[in-house]
Amino acid sequence: MQPTLSTSLLDYAGQSSPGRKRSHNEDALLCSPAQGLWAIADGMGGHQCGEVASSLALAALQQSIEAGETLDTAVQQANQAVLGAAVDDGMGTTLVAAHFNGADFKLAWVGDSRAYLVTANGIEQLTRDHSWVQMMIDAGELQPADAQNHAWRSIILRCLGREAPLEAGAGSGTLKAGELLLLCSDGLTNELTDAQIHASCTFADTLESLVEQLIDQANEHGGRDNISCIVIGRTAPPPAAESRGRRFINMLFKTLKS
Repeated sequence: MQPTLSTSLLDYAGQSSPGRKRSHNEDALLCSPAQGLWAIADGMGGHQCGEVASSLALAALQQSIEAGETLDTAVQQANQAVLGAAVDDGMGTTLVAAHFNGADFKLAWVGDSRAYLVTANGIEQLTRDHSWVQMMIDAGELQPADAQNHAWRSIILRCLGREAPLEAGAGSGTLKAGELLLLCSDGLTNELTDAQIHASCTFADTLESLVEQLIDQANEHGGRDNISCIVIGRTAPPPAAESRGRRFINMLFKTLKS
């Protein structure tokens, strides 16, 4: 069943950058508002292999959703697509995806690509990394403040393209007016703290300028990896006289800044 957006309006912006240290970009973005589907995949396995894995995963994910499958099933089919194309064990990809039905959304993730809920009061990580540093944090062996710059911060324990069936993370929620859902690869979160991300969200003028600002800041802080982010916002439908434009940022950020 296709998502219904008659009682709410979703707007979005997405952007990806290779960063400052890498010559190619293995991240891939999927923005399909007609399906209520947004996703980021961070490919691994070197030039071409990582790009192939991330692109294949998102293509399979979208095709599955188009066929009416649930997000959970779509993630499994994306995993099968990467497994089928892999020439060795080094090819894989992380994934974070949001599927909306109206203002309600389902989340699925594998690896360390993340989803955040941003409100006027703060920022909340909705996903939990499948990574070595997160495992150490959970075991009480590592402090969260030390994880961001840890030498092993990029070691992930789960990804698409390694095994089937795949155990993906899952969550759900409702996006309220004046809130933002942020999807991002670890190239953003390895460079910026949650507080820095929240500050950018509260001072940007548009969703487009927000993603540009986040990527610019990540590059300014080193840009050691590919950087990708998608932001999704919601508010009540504008009056008919304003409906020609899909921007509602003035209302959104008036709420965030109040």
